[in-house]
Amino acid sequence: MKPPVNCLLDPFRVYLSRPLLGLLLMALVEPAWTGESEVDALPPLPAPLTLQAALAAAHPGHPDLQLAEAERELALAEREAAQAVTGLRASAFAEGRYVEPSPLAPEPGSNDSRASVLLSKRLYDFGRTGSAVAAAAAGHAGRELAYLDATYQQRLEIIARYFDVLLADLAFLVENEAMAIVYVNLDEVRDRHELGQVSDVELLEQETRYQEVRIRRYRAQAEQRTARVRLAEAMGRPGQLAGDLTPPPLDAIERELPELQALQTRVLDSNPAIRAARAEVEAGLEQLEAARAGRRPILTGEVEAAEYAKDFGSRDEWRASVILEVPLLTGGTVKAEVSRARGELAQARAVLARRQLELRQRLVELYEHIRVLQAQRDEAWTRQDYRDLYLDRSRSLYELEVETDLGDAMVESTRARLLAAQVDYQLLLAWAELDALRGQEPMSAQGRAPGEESGE
Repeated sequence: MKPPVNCLLDPFRVYLSRPLLGLLLMALVEPAWTGESEVDALPPLPAPLTLQAALAAAHPGHPDLQLAEAERELALAEREAAQAVTGLRASAFAEGRYVEPSPLAPEPGSNDSRASVLLSKRLYDFGRTGSAVAAAAAGHAGRELAYLDATYQQRLEIIARYFDVLLADLAFLVENEAMAIVYVNLDEVRDRHELGQVSDVELLEQETRYQEVRIRRYRAQAEQRTARVRLAEAMGRPGQLAGDLTPPPLDAIERELPELQALQTRVLDSNPAIRAARAEVEAGLEQLEAARAGRRPILTGEVEAAEYAKDFGSRDEWRASVILEVPLLTGGTVKAEVSRARGELAQARAVLARRQLELRQRLVELYEHIRVLQAQRDEAWTRQDYRDLYLDRSRSLYELEVETDLGDAMVESTRARLLAAQVDYQLLLAWAELDALRGQEPMSAQGRAPGEESGE
């Protein structure tokens, strides 16, 4: 007597009940958890954080880089697909046939099955595949340059956000010192008010001034955190907020601007975005040629070996052939492909012209911006020297117990440092953007483009 089916399945049910089910659930859940903890698995940011360390710690999973990487992979797949057209193809066929043979058939059996192997290869198509491969290769080269430009833009974003954190810290120092001074004055006014030396109006006036400065301090403190959040997002490390940041070296500022016309020529020749647009135009030209080649013949070679259940004299065990296909009527498909290729080529040329126009405008704006910042830097540092000397004088008078504005002098000295740092960082960022426009990695080698001297 056979056991019931349920009894046979019971051991398997026991085995599958929990351990294997748990493994299956882990296999399903693990990819999601891996993706969420990818940033957490990264090593912590160094403390204090330098600009070069921030650039080196940037995570390649930033959405902009992921998009550029996806476009690059798609272009690579298109190139491989174009190259595969002339590749060797092999197919196996098996056909099972049951027939009722004629009484006059030499073999009376009903089994008329067959099996075969077919090898085929496109031998020549008069430039159609060559143009398609060249178009795909140019498109892939353009995507590579677009990815390079995306990495440059991410570096510029990190540099800008890094400077924002440094400036936010300095701005907080200014507001913190200002609040401390106002609080001391308020405390003095309160004491005098208790003695009847100050009116209620004067006391409320001082308290209002203190509340205004206090709100500015809270805003500056909030900006410290939000600036660090923006830096973490730019680095592709959300949630990893930097602590202390080290100011960058300023040697990159000490450079001379080259002549504008020579700089414009170099930028238009080396800029990654412009080079990517030129590659797209080249791909459009090759794609147009490939579309026109749709009217040309195709030469294909085939080799087939077969095995038959019935052996007739007219059946070949193997054959080799060369097939020439000449398109006579294409139903308008070639014309449509040519029209589309022309439209895409015109679009690529328009994109190139637009990028060149925008780049020329941006270069002039950046060029003049650097010149203004260079002059503004002299003014900012002169103001800082003046405020430092003024603070020293106020401190000396304070030590001599002479009435002085020491507190205000301290605040103004810190504010002058903030303004000077703003100019320095704007100038550093402008030079970094200029390097990126010239096709050089921004802020490499502590802010100097690779192989670049102080002047050009």
